[in-house]
Amino acid sequence: MSEELLDRLLGFGGELRHEGLPVGTGQIQEFARAASHVGPGDYYWVGRATLVTRQPDIKTYDLTFDRYWRGSFGQPTTITEVLERVKGIADDGSLEGGESGRETQPDANRASRLELLREKSFAKMTSDELAELALLMSRLRLMVPERRTRRREVARRGKPDLRRTLRRSFRTGGEPVERIWRGRQQRRRRVIFILDVSSSMSAYSRGLLLFAHAATRADQRWEAFCFSTRLTRITRALARTDPDLALDRAATEVHDWDGGTRIGDSLRQFLDQYGHGGLARGAIIVICSDGLDVGDPEVLEEQMQRLGRLAHRVIWLNPLQEQDGYQPLARGMSAALPHVDTFASGHNLATLEALARELGS
Repeated sequence: MSEELLDRLLGFGGELRHEGLPVGTGQIQEFARAASHVGPGDYYWVGRATLVTRQPDIKTYDLTFDRYWRGSFGQPTTITEVLERVKGIADDGSLEGGESGRETQPDANRASRLELLREKSFAKMTSDELAELALLMSRLRLMVPERRTRRREVARRGKPDLRRTLRRSFRTGGEPVERIWRGRQQRRRRVIFILDVSSSMSAYSRGLLLFAHAATRADQRWEAFCFSTRLTRITRALARTDPDLALDRAATEVHDWDGGTRIGDSLRQFLDQYGHGGLARGAIIVICSDGLDVGDPEVLEEQMQRLGRLAHRVIWLNPLQEQDGYQPLARGMSAALPHVDTFASGHNLATLEALARELGS
């Protein structure tokens, strides 16, 4: 599927929202995914199945579908004509005759809308752009390195598995004709997100939470926490499929949202309650914060030392790096930086994609 066609599919979901239909971000994601597996002639029915939940909305859906894909603005047409129009859009990425129900994006001298969205800062995105961002986030994959576990499994090489070899020998009259080997299991390292939702991070919090939502759904062992003045575990809240519902649920569970920033105390709470219990041991820790800590920097430095001894890798995403001439001079950031393995920005999708590639390298 081309990016231009994907942009059209996302725009259709936004158009239905504009017409008053209760279309969530998760529904738009399902519509785009389903549309990628069918032909253009099935877009109408795919949209009916994924975007319409109430019988009275079908009429509005039909009119919106007709206007958006054909540009007829309510003129009498048959559904066959509409579907043929959609096929034309899918084939050449444009509308026949140059007519459209929406403003078209320039494609000659500008980057595509999706490319602009990747480069745009979370702090400058509108609510509709954040909804489109959620779909792009769902396509982002973190290539996390594997580690050897203590458990062993049947393997092509390794140590002899005497018990299985003897059992197998019963098939050949007691002769160990087939030898069985076992080796340690390989398992992806756990990823833990610790997200700053204090008032100083309010412009970036939603974009980074969408990132954590998309990532944690890739592996049930991955965890997510939020903090402002205290730590809150939000893994179960982010388990919902719809990003809007997941973030709303997380916001209700985090009672100190948009409060002050106590990074050191929050990390100490994480390590005392979860880290030394095995959650952080050998894991990749992703901290998303601007480092503007109002607590004691010595506490933060001590907790970062503890975290560095437990974790496989500590990544710190500071969105303030998008500012020209930024220097990590804040007391909290200066105390934490010596114990960070990777210091990146994370202020837009492009920087998160670069982080995903770095983890897999």
